[in-house]
Amino acid sequence: MTAPHLILGPRPGKKSKDAIKASGVTDIVTLLSAREQPESIRRIAATIEADWHHFALDGGHLDTLAEVDLSRIFLLFDEIARTEGERTIYMHCSAGLHRTGFVAYLILRRSGLTPDDALRGLRDLREVTAEQVGDARIALAEEKFLAWQAG
Repeated sequence: MTAPHLILGPRPGKKSKDAIKASGVTDIVTLLSAREQPESIRRIAATIEADWHHFALDGGHLDTLAEVDLSRIFLLFDEIARTEGERTIYMHCSAGLHRTGFVAYLILRRSGLTPDDALRGLRDLREVTAEQVGDARIALAEEKFLAWQAG
């Protein structure tokens, strides 16, 4: 599987929606919990004519991320990839750091990148995300990816 065209960032808002639209975003993937009012992002997606996808993650703590079902994440990205036309995905959590970095790393690994190349890819996508995601989250993502890959 090839990596989708990803743009990583913080939670979209009224001030950023025009820039997100101008970057050609076709899909917004929201990694917020229900208590973080993800529905407001659905409304923003509608105003910029992007498809909205919600994958609820209740924070970026290791114990929360350890429970993530990779098959569900990968299924979501497969569904987006099957949509007609080229897709550009804006993926975010609150600050676009911990949850976003964790999931982006997994998507890059699944696309066939080595761990080192996935880290470089994360840095290319958004430097601050690569710097702030943290070694422990990357190690957990790698551990979960290898377990998923082994079946």
